[in-house]
Amino acid sequence: MVFIVTGATGAIGSSAVEQLRALGHTVIGTSRRAEHEGFRPLDISSPQSIEAFVQSLEDDHIRIDGLLNNAGTMLRQYETTPEGFERTLATNYLGTYHLTRRLLPLMNPGAHVVCTISLSCYVARLDRNLFQPDPAHYSQVKTYANSKMAVMLFAEELHRRHGDHLTVHVSDPGIVNSRMIHLDRWFDSLADLIFRPFCKSPKQGAKPAINALLHPANEGNSLLLFRGDRHRAIPHRWEQPEMAKWLWDETSKRLQL
Repeated sequence: MVFIVTGATGAIGSSAVEQLRALGHTVIGTSRRAEHEGFRPLDISSPQSIEAFVQSLEDDHIRIDGLLNNAGTMLRQYETTPEGFERTLATNYLGTYHLTRRLLPLMNPGAHVVCTISLSCYVARLDRNLFQPDPAHYSQVKTYANSKMAVMLFAEELHRRHGDHLTVHVSDPGIVNSRMIHLDRWFDSLADLIFRPFCKSPKQGAKPAINALLHPANEGNSLLLFRGDRHRAIPHRWEQPEMAKWLWDETSKRLQL
């Protein structure tokens, strides 16, 4: 089978690529840095980069059996993309939405789409001001949490709209020993000493996503949450069909898709 893994040079992404290839699958890994040999260039925060990546797949007549939306970031400072979007949201959510939508015509029937979420969804507070953040009150963790909750709602709406021919799941890697948990704060060195030894390895962090990609279509093709070696139904508090529909439509307008 042919899988795409975004953010494939990061800790979790590179482990996912390695494990999937070891199982005999063809994996197209992406990297924001073009100098990474063996990976296709893709800056998930850039609409132009996404379009160029999709065009390269079309030119090579590639059909897809699975997409792992793994790429993500958590920026300390408020930044915007050239399109005017806050960069953490643009990377974690808008890029996931844009890429998945554009790849739908290239997906084989029954293809799996796996979106990476986070424990931070439990503290997310999404509202309809998501696209108008206040730079003066920017919060690194809150912005990250809201971007991951937006990904969760995107997966819900993708399942509602395309679940008849796609298998959609979400995966939570847990707290992984990677660059992602480095917050660029004064206490990072102390946290590294005390906290990192108890974090999951990249291989453990990638396992839920791999399980989701390879999970056979279940009865009713339910949207499932994969965490550790287990899976379960989506927590009821995360099911927000009205907000998910608004978010899908509003994002489509803003990205002009």
